[in-house]
Amino acid sequence: MPPDAPPSTITPPTDTEVEPILTVHPVPGVAKPDPILVIEGLQRSFGGLVAVDVDHLEIERGIVTSLIGPNGAGKTTLFNLLTGFDRADRGRWSFDGRPVTSPAPDQLARQGMIRTFQLTKSLAKLPVIQNVLLGAPNQVGERLWAAPFRSAWQAQEQANIHKAEQLLDRFNLAHMRDELAGTLSGGQRKLLEVARALMTDPKLIMLDEPMAGVNPALAQSLMGHVTALAVDGVSVVFIEHDMDVVTGISDWVVVLAQGKVIAEGGPWKVIHDDVVIDAYLGRRDRATQNGGEAPPVTGPDAVDEGSGA
Repeated sequence: MPPDAPPSTITPPTDTEVEPILTVHPVPGVAKPDPILVIEGLQRSFGGLVAVDVDHLEIERGIVTSLIGPNGAGKTTLFNLLTGFDRADRGRWSFDGRPVTSPAPDQLARQGMIRTFQLTKSLAKLPVIQNVLLGAPNQVGERLWAAPFRSAWQAQEQANIHKAEQLLDRFNLAHMRDELAGTLSGGQRKLLEVARALMTDPKLIMLDEPMAGVNPALAQSLMGHVTALAVDGVSVVFIEHDMDVVTGISDWVVVLAQGKVIAEGGPWKVIHDDVVIDAYLGRRDRATQNGGEAPPVTGPDAVDEGSGA
């Protein structure tokens, strides 16, 4: 759905929790009242293609921020850089007030930054409950010296099982507790990934196209869960293409095109921004809509999504 298409059944958010962010002037790179993530001069190139070129970007704490943009805009590449799954050519960023000096995924996870992937990473031949338990941090029973002494880690294990069962119940997966993860539908595996991520009690969770391939009923459920995360105090950033989803659950929207932040602001302002519409539709389409002669397409329309960006 193009960004200028009117959403079907979504109404603008009115939750007073998001009022501070809505007072921010909606321009690219604007400072936020309480950012959990601050990015400075971040760049990543693949040969002659600049995939990410972010001068300054702040992600506000405790809200739902969506990251949108045309195919090939650099959204997933940005996620990969921030979470340690790729290396930046230059730039720096801080998380929760501390500079990220060693962007290794496991270290960032221990600090509270968790991400999911477009393609789910469940272990198909393990039961659902075991998949969730894999996310529990600092498990004493995994240490070589402690493994033979069950009394040293039994209480922690039981607490983890209880927490995992609560998460399965929250995500309507309790009835699948002992089933192999490979038997879950695509949408259920997305829910399982979020449940596993929450075992770490993250401060920031980054979701890469969580609604992709999910049937409408489960997508609606997942939207509710994403909103609930922010209510619980977890900062959420997600990549999404469905503008009904973006306008339905986002408190703030950041738009990338050709690796750069071209717009940010409240969802209802951003999706009607001419710069954003140009990035999605291309100047050829806007010129045709306006009755003029269409110039050559030189923007994001010429970039292919095959790089995974």
